[in-house]
Amino acid sequence: MPLNDRRIISIILEQCEEVEERCDGYRNEIVNVISDILEYERAHRVSATNIQKQINEKCDATAQFLTTHREQRDGTEESDL
Repeated sequence: MPLNDRRIISIILEQCEEVEERCDGYRNEIVNVISDILEYERAHRVSATNIQKQINEKCDATAQFLTTHREQRDGTEESDL
């Protein structure tokens, strides 16, 4: 991995530590999502795949993660994201 990529990843991880922990595991989920998106981008560079759908699905799944965990915490059916 080139030095520039490593620096970018370290900055992203530092910024993730500053994200508000909206529910248990939220920061970890954000790191996982970013890791997946970086993998999609790496594959995109090699094979010129269309990654927009994958990124949208990953973001939707993360929103669902947050909604589900906040509902469990609050004991409600709907959450006010």
